[in-house]
Amino acid sequence: MQSGVTCQSTAFGYRPDIDGLRAVAVLAVILYHVGITWMPGGFVGVDVFFVISGYVITRGLMREAAGRGIGLAEFYARRIRRILPALVATLALTSLAAYWILLPPQLADYAGSVVASALSVANLYFWRASGYFDAAAHYRPLLHTWSLSVEEQFYLVLPVSLLLALRLRLRPLWLPFGLVALLSFGLSLYAGRSAPTANFYLLPTRAWELLVGTLLAMAPHGGASPLPPFLRQAAGLAGLAGILAPSLLYSEATPFPGAGALPPCLGAALLIRLGATQGPRNAATRLLAAPPLVAIGLISYSAYLVHWPLIVLGRIALMRDFTTSETVAVIGATLVLATLSYRFVEQPFRHPPAAAQARRLRPVFASGLIATLAMAGLGWAGVTSGGLPGRFPDFRLRPVPGTETWNHRTCFLFADQTWQAWDPEGCMRTAGKDGLVVQGRVLLWGDSFAAHYVPGLIRHADRLPGRLVQYTAAGCQPTLGIASHVVPHCRAFNDNALALIRRLGIRDVVLSARWGAQRDGHVPERLRETVAQVAALGARVHVIGQSPEFPLDPAFLAYHQRHDPPGTAGRWRPVETPHLNEALRAALPATVTFIDPVAALCAGGTCPYAEGDTFLYADSGHFSLAGAVHAVERFLAAGLFAPPRAAAAAIP
Repeated sequence: MQSGVTCQSTAFGYRPDIDGLRAVAVLAVILYHVGITWMPGGFVGVDVFFVISGYVITRGLMREAAGRGIGLAEFYARRIRRILPALVATLALTSLAAYWILLPPQLADYAGSVVASALSVANLYFWRASGYFDAAAHYRPLLHTWSLSVEEQFYLVLPVSLLLALRLRLRPLWLPFGLVALLSFGLSLYAGRSAPTANFYLLPTRAWELLVGTLLAMAPHGGASPLPPFLRQAAGLAGLAGILAPSLLYSEATPFPGAGALPPCLGAALLIRLGATQGPRNAATRLLAAPPLVAIGLISYSAYLVHWPLIVLGRIALMRDFTTSETVAVIGATLVLATLSYRFVEQPFRHPPAAAQARRLRPVFASGLIATLAMAGLGWAGVTSGGLPGRFPDFRLRPVPGTETWNHRTCFLFADQTWQAWDPEGCMRTAGKDGLVVQGRVLLWGDSFAAHYVPGLIRHADRLPGRLVQYTAAGCQPTLGIASHVVPHCRAFNDNALALIRRLGIRDVVLSARWGAQRDGHVPERLRETVAQVAALGARVHVIGQSPEFPLDPAFLAYHQRHDPPGTAGRWRPVETPHLNEALRAALPATVTFIDPVAALCAGGTCPYAEGDTFLYADSGHFSLAGAVHAVERFLAAGLFAPPRAAAAAIP
């Protein structure tokens, strides 16, 4: 990702170890994005880039300050030559591919992100549009440009701030920047609980990561390391561990950034510092300076730019996840395209002929402005036209009922709400058999993949063992002890469920969720522990496993299948969650009823997303009203509320 200058701007000349560090960062991000299961925290590579950029940019400015002084115009001209050419090339090629691949609603959303990316406000756009870990975000080809916008906004502030601090003769120079870094870090800790999406995307909560690099650049350089050799070796390994351990151990459930970003940021800073000291190099520095890593580091900016559009547009075009061979091909294509971009786009613009360098800066700013406005105008045309619908004149998008029955912000809580917003009376969703009040109560506890069953449970209220109580929250998996990046109050929400079961005398508890949302491997274990605590309260437990999800919304699938033979339309291969439901079932005791939605609803490797002209899904994963009624009917037939052995016998 990083859009900073290359690493030659140090007191000791070219730093191959920094290019190697860039390679580690970009490979972590790419492996995470292609879905490599053993790299669930690879998103921390972005934080490593932030530290590198803060360091390299500040070192260059400090060197200028020690010479003829900081030239703001020259600085921003270098930024334009460094950032804009490869970005514009990527936006242009991605837009060309999107024109042919994306249907009108998809293209309209994409076009909005083109405008935001061109104007360096992509982080603001995606902050308002979605969360980074949302399912829908995985189909936005320019989602990754949020981090470029954070850096570009930082570049607007840093040179002016440094110039002002120097003119005011502030001493020590690092003190005001250190105070801002502390304030930014404190704000990130606070926002992680109160505004997690803003915390992830916005500069005020990310600035401390770039300022770690800035403070490192302001520290004295050039002396020999005071550490003995064995401590230098240990420090190098600790720096690598600070990056690799989170990459391997973090997941989408890890609260991030905030304290979670400290290990990769401090690890990167430690490695940069070790490489800047005189004396024998430690093993970590030698590893980072290895030619293969250096080669990838040199193309890391272009690699970051091209990898995500390749992944997203590839998945949309195939309408499924990649196979192993396709994953390898995408990684290879990323490196090839990045090499071409580096050679024929980055380098010529960053290092123009001497005669061109000697010219005035006005043409650089003029061409940068023209390129920016051209890309923004292209995006604006896509937005205002509604995604250029003339490309697919027979495509129609119609509303699908279902989610409006969830009782948003009352029974289905949003990320900015705590469990206190839940309304006990308003969330008694059924009156019981034949309209009579019955004593038994059934608690539906989970996230949106529990809430989407509400219409079906209400329709079949006469077959429930009691009144339905809806207790659901967006992104909040119903397992005790879980930390959710999407819902910072999820732990308290789940803890309150136990008090709710006691207070309301709940007899039956239905647990349902998007169990495959988190790639940390501990879901079955947490579910087993939660079930044990619920059962200890005297309630019967019923678990609904992972329901089918599709790569695209049903309207898009139906359009692509419009010419398919009769009998095949309305069905598609679900997104694979290998052995997830089997693992959930195996983790549960025999006293728990478990329903596998895939087994109950699908056959022959495909699942229905429509019956005739009626969509069974409101989006790529949530049931519509018709879908919820159909699913609950099948689950009841499979023995949802029957004794566990009877349920097992009823499953087809």
